[in-house]
Amino acid sequence: MEDNRATVTAEFMDNDIDVVSNDPLIGTLELISEQDEVIEVSLDRERAEALLSALLQFLAQGEGDDTPRITASTLQ
Repeated sequence: MEDNRATVTAEFMDNDIDVVSNDPLIGTLELISEQDEVIEVSLDRERAEALLSALLQFLAQGEGDDTPRITASTLQ
């Protein structure tokens, strides 16, 4: 079976996450595509924690001027 999905490049534009519910924790994160389309990423607590973990791993790769100023220990 062929996968016909297209890749869309998008940016996080420093927007807040729109919290839809606090219990259970549910929200949406907005990204803006190269074609100025809004892409909404649905988040729950589990997905938000996975995203945070991936972002911390990404930041840990920074060197020189890109050495991270935030670490997992500063979030606790």
